[in-house]
This record gives sequence, structure tokens and C-alpha cells, in this order.
Amino acid sequence: MRAIDNNQMDLYEFGPFRLDSAKRLLTRDGRPIPLQPKTFDTLLVLVRNSQKVVLKDDLLNAVWADTFVEESNLTQNVFMLRKALGDTDAERRYIITVPGRGYRFAESVRAVAQPEHTPAESQLPRTQIGLATLPTSLDPYAVAPASHLPPSLPAPSVPAIPTARLRSRITPAALLLAALFTIALLLWRHYSTPQAASPPRIMLAVMPFQNLTGDPEQEFFADGVTEEITTQLGRLRPEQLGVIARTSVMPYKRTNERTDQIGRELAVQYLLEGSFRRTADRVRITAQLIRVNDQSHLWAQDYDRSVQDVLTMQDDVAASVAREIQIRLTPQQLTALHRPRPVDPQAYEDYLKGRFFWNQRTENGFRKAIEHFDAAIAKDPNYARAYAGLADVYVLMGGYAYAPQSYALPKAKAAALKALALDDQLPEAYTSLGLILMQSDWNWLDSQKNYQRALELDPNYAVAHHWYGDGYLAIVGRSDDSIAELRKAHELDPLSSIIQVDLAKQLCFAGHQAQALEQFQKILEVRPDYAQALYYLSQCYTKNRDYPQAIAVAEKMIALEPNPTFTAWLAYNYALSGRRTEALRIADQLREASRRTFIDPPSIAHIYIALGDHDQAFFWLEKGFNERSPYMLSLRHGWLYDPVRADPRYLDLARRVGLP
Repeated sequence: MRAIDNNQMDLYEFGPFRLDSAKRLLTRDGRPIPLQPKTFDTLLVLVRNSQKVVLKDDLLNAVWADTFVEESNLTQNVFMLRKALGDTDAERRYIITVPGRGYRFAESVRAVAQPEHTPAESQLPRTQIGLATLPTSLDPYAVAPASHLPPSLPAPSVPAIPTARLRSRITPAALLLAALFTIALLLWRHYSTPQAASPPRIMLAVMPFQNLTGDPEQEFFADGVTEEITTQLGRLRPEQLGVIARTSVMPYKRTNERTDQIGRELAVQYLLEGSFRRTADRVRITAQLIRVNDQSHLWAQDYDRSVQDVLTMQDDVAASVAREIQIRLTPQQLTALHRPRPVDPQAYEDYLKGRFFWNQRTENGFRKAIEHFDAAIAKDPNYARAYAGLADVYVLMGGYAYAPQSYALPKAKAAALKALALDDQLPEAYTSLGLILMQSDWNWLDSQKNYQRALELDPNYAVAHHWYGDGYLAIVGRSDDSIAELRKAHELDPLSSIIQVDLAKQLCFAGHQAQALEQFQKILEVRPDYAQALYYLSQCYTKNRDYPQAIAVAEKMIALEPNPTFTAWLAYNYALSGRRTEALRIADQLREASRRTFIDPPSIAHIYIALGDHDQAFFWLEKGFNERSPYMLSLRHGWLYDPVRADPRYLDLARRVGLP
């Protein structure tokens, strides 16, 4: 590990910026720029070592000296710094990423001595300096007290002027000058006063609950308790508390990793661990809260209730955790957490089994999930969450091409609407409905409203951030917003492979090729056989016109998972690279296979676009329109359709889809 140069000069200047390490203040042309404490520390280390490569490990140790944190914390700090400094993806003036190593501050830095006083200060009382004097506190986010602001000057004594004469002397130019002066004064007051920063969010992970029943068939119940408590905690005070999603904690089931290591990998300050035992009609849960940095056990408690009261018991656990980590709940939240929520034990068990199989994300898992959600509804026809689960199953079955969208989406929509009719506070149902309304009805406005309602109800719901970013914002061409939303999903679910893949995909499609390829490399280092990652990596190479690499990756993914969509993508690349005979052979095979089984029609259309056969391409695109294929949503902004954009048939299709 290389030693970092941390010389103790107070003031540094670079470009239009001044960095004051004593006051912990960054200014641009004299205007303060608020930074979070760790973000400020990161900048200070980089500036003090300008023109040198600072290794990632060295930065982590310098900024988080006594704390284990995930590298994503550093990445987020660098992201925020680039935003504050005005660095863009197209131009990196200040902070350069050195792939595989760390970062380099590229701008020339001037270290200047701290003056005892400025000429202006030597001639004026402290309260009469032209700009408001900053508070003496080292906190750069504190608002300057009133005593530090310039005092009001007494109004000069002037003789009274008759109203008529006064009006005659006020010219339009004078009015304009007065208006500009007022605007300038308001802007000066805004920018000269440091803004108070919000306290950083506490991050917590609910570790997989242990099944102590001795019955492996009860694993679904353990996973269900984990997910339920995660959900309840995530909805409490999301501006204060972030809760890691279930998919990122499940890899730690039966792990031997140390608490501090898990905390670093998930970038959390607290872990909630627990176990359960149950008999035919009772459940006993033991839960304990652990602070990661010193591995101290802050709180532990046993809960013993009837199975009918299991939801209320989980609410009690959430309330206890909130109290221990000092999350201030509103009276309404406290009332809601202590309100009885009885549930039919058999219906609840079927619901948990449905979620257990849904989370497997396989065709067989989806079909078993439908059986259990249907069974839960049969036992309790007013069980809203079972309908929400059913909606989630059908949405993904269509999206994964396990069933035609024309079959799956109407069922998903009916289930989501029924769930909300029974309980209009379910973010899962709003999230599913957002995707359904876009894919089935092409109702863009209501789709966005449902996503936003889901995030309003549960800002910690990673799936809502994920689907809104990848399934709506990217589709309508808002690529920067899409990437920002996917980054939020990644923060809440850092080990989710599909979120990482979709983030890399959108980075590539937005033109950030180097970042995308780096992200794909990280994913495939952990999961080298992840076909979905290979699929979009191949697309990234195709977009860069690197057809040999695209073909090599496509052939690898087909060897791992034979799939008509993957095969069609290989043929598309064959056609673009001049291997027409091979592309036509695959196209013919897929056309024939489509008579016997479902194949998403636009995947065949894409081959003909690459071959230049636009008549065949629009024949299959029209079939995709009738099938409500997800590919139709990318007509407006998808680069695959560039060769046919001037064709009147393309314009007609885009109009009928109604893409904004």
C-alpha cells in the first residue's frame, strides 16, 4: 500500500475553485458548494495528491480510517464530486479513473498560505464585509447566524416628493434596473449562505432468518419472515433509514463470514439477525440487532405469538429496531405498527410459498408460484397481497418470454387492480401496474403515475426503482434519469445481478461504453456463466460495431442457455458481419419453430433488418405489435431500428404504439 501525501496546507486553488481544509469549505468563484463530510475528505486527499494515482484501497483507508465500507461508497463519493466540480462523462477535467487501480486528480493545484486577514476585512468591521461572513464553526453545512449577516443600512432622509412627480420620474429603464438588482440580491443571499446538509441515511440489512424447526420444508417460512421484516423496516422513515433488499442478503444464508465483513460488502451500519421456531399454531421469533463497526449486540428479544398474529409480531420487531437505532417515527406510524393485523395462517403460508418460488425466477418456479397464490386466494378471497404476488408472476412470465404477453399481461393487470381494490397501500401492486400499463396498454402517463405512487409508499423498494429506471425512463429516452434510478436500485440491492446488468446495459446504450464494459467485467468475474449479462454485453459490442467480439460472446451464452432470443441475436450479428448464409439459415429455423412454440416476433424481425429485407422485417414487427411484444417499446429510441426509421411503415408503427 502506497503512503498518501497528506501535507497540512490549509488552502488549495484549482480552476475556479478554492478548497479550505481548515474551514472544510469548497467554493467556486467565491460561492460555497455544499459537500457531505466524506465527500469533502475524498476531494481533500485527491487534491493533496494531484497528478498522482491514488489507489482505491489507499483512498478507502484515508477517508474511512476506522470503518469497513464497500467500494461502492467510494464510487458514490467520486460520482458526487464530479457532479459538484462539473465533470461530465464526455469530459473529465478534474477526476480521472485509472481502470483497475484508482483515481488521479488531473487539474493543476496551487497551495496557498492562509492569510491572517484580507485587505477588505482590515478596513471594515466584521459585520460590514461585502459578503456574509461564514460561521466560525467548522461545519460547512451550518447556516450563518443572523449576527453574521450584513446589517440593514438606515434609509437616507429625503424630502417628500408628490406622488405625481414621483411617477413621472420612474422610467422603464429604472424599473428594469431595480428588478435586476432585486434578482441579484436574492441570488447573492441564496449562494452566499451555506445550505444545511441532510444527515446521512442509516443503512441496515435484515439477515436471512434461521430455520430452527429441524424441518427443511419450513425454509419458505424463514425466507418469508426475512422479507416481511425487511419490507416493514423499509417503509418506516426512508429518508432516515435505507434497508438492503432481500435478494442481496440471501447469499449470506448459512454463511460463516464475519459481521464486519458482511457490513463492508453491503455498506451497512447495522445487521438484524434472527431465527424462528414454530408449532402447528404458534411461532417464536428471536431477533438481535448488531452494530457493524464494533460488532456489539445492541438489543435482543424473543417474540411468541399465534400464527394468526405473525404479521403483528413482525411489526413489533420493526418498531423495536427503529427505536434502538433512533429512527423517530410519527404518531401515525406508531399507531399503524401496533394495529392488529390478523391473517389466515394457511393463506399466509401459501402466500409465502408463492413468493419463495417467484424469487427463483425460473419457468417452473413461476408456475408453482401461481399455484400457491391461487391457493392463498381460495382460502382468503380478500387477501390483497396474494393478488399482488399473482400480478408479479404474470408480469415476469411475459417479460421472460415464458408466455406470450397477450396472454400474461391481461392476467397480471386483473390481479394488480384487484389487489389495489382491496388495499390501496401496496407498492408491489403499483409497481407491477406501472409495467403492465406500459407494456399492455401503452398508457405512458398512468404507467409513470403508478411507479411514482409505489416509490412514494416505499422509497426503499428496490424493484420499483429498478423497473421505473429500466422499464420506463429508458424507454422514453430519459437515459440520465434512468441511470440515476438504477443506481438507487443498486444501492438498495447491491448484490442483485439483474440490477447490475440493467445498469451496465443502460450505460452502454447512453454512450458510456467504457463504464459499461467495466461494469460487465465486474458482473462476469462473479458470475461468468450469467447468460443475461452475456446477452447485453454482446449488444454492447454490437453497438460499438465490434462484431467478432459480439459473436464470440453470443456463442458462449447460447452454449450456456439455448434460447430462441439468444439464437436470433447471434444471427443478427452474423448478418451485420457479412455472414448472410448463416444468418438466413437461423432465420428460417426460427420461422419454422414459431409455428410450434412461442418466439418473440421482433427477435426475428431484427435479423431481417440487418439483412436489409425490410418487407420481412415489418411482417414480423407487425406480429410483434399484435402480440404486445416488449421489443415494441424500444421502437422510438432503440438503435436496432436505425436502418428503418425513414420507412413510412416504421413511422406508422411508432404512431400506433404511441411512444412519447
